[in-house]
Amino acid sequence: MKNSQRPVVVFDSGLGGISVLKKLIATMPNESFVYYGDSANAPYGPRAPHEICRLTVEGVARLDSLQPKAIVIACNTATAAAQDALEHAYPHIPVIGIEPAVRRAVQENPGGRILSLATAGTLASARYQRQLQEIAASEQVVSIAAPGIVNYVEDGMRDREGVVAYLRRLFAPWQPARFDGVVLGCTHFPFASAEIQEALGGPVRFYEQSDTVARETRRRLAEAGTASEDDNGGGVTIMNSANEKTMLSFSWQLFSTMSGCV
Repeated sequence: MKNSQRPVVVFDSGLGGISVLKKLIATMPNESFVYYGDSANAPYGPRAPHEICRLTVEGVARLDSLQPKAIVIACNTATAAAQDALEHAYPHIPVIGIEPAVRRAVQENPGGRILSLATAGTLASARYQRQLQEIAASEQVVSIAAPGIVNYVEDGMRDREGVVAYLRRLFAPWQPARFDGVVLGCTHFPFASAEIQEALGGPVRFYEQSDTVARETRRRLAEAGTASEDDNGGGVTIMNSANEKTMLSFSWQLFSTMSGCV
């Protein structure tokens, strides 16, 4: 198989990385992508970093036979815990991670208040804490762990009223303060942006990093000389460790939806 024909592997702790997969395809429509969601072990957020690292490395290794030309970690929690390990395991191909768009949200809203939503694992990670320290106006940022959103998406987004009520309780200590921007620091969260907005009680600008990840992946493939030469379009395969028909069906349903994030 020619290097340019090999697939890009996209890994996530479950279904959330499908939001990143969509941006990757929009940016590189001629590439072939294989998405692997580890829903059997989701959520990753409450797990210890060493366990997240192990699950991520083992999950990606299941796809070694596909000879991927790049690995995209479409999960903030897995990026924080496992990117270094994956770069060590796959030294000859690009490994691209993702992290919350806090810096961009602060820069675009000088003096404003930013709500940063993520998993507990992401918020506690050295990567996230380092990003906060590097932001001169880090006091603008209110960081809140929202694991219930992950559960909502993984469970098929069936209890909308329940998740809105959960979010209202979560946001209650900071309301009626208005947030100028909301960082979606978990790739599951864009699928629940309407519910988050409803719980906040008004329109808000959302920030996430899938566009940045897509552009970086395209740059790294071009740099490596492995970008697809096929003008007829690539392909998409979706796999999940919870290999059930309902899970795969819902994965494709999420794939067909659109998010309105920056």
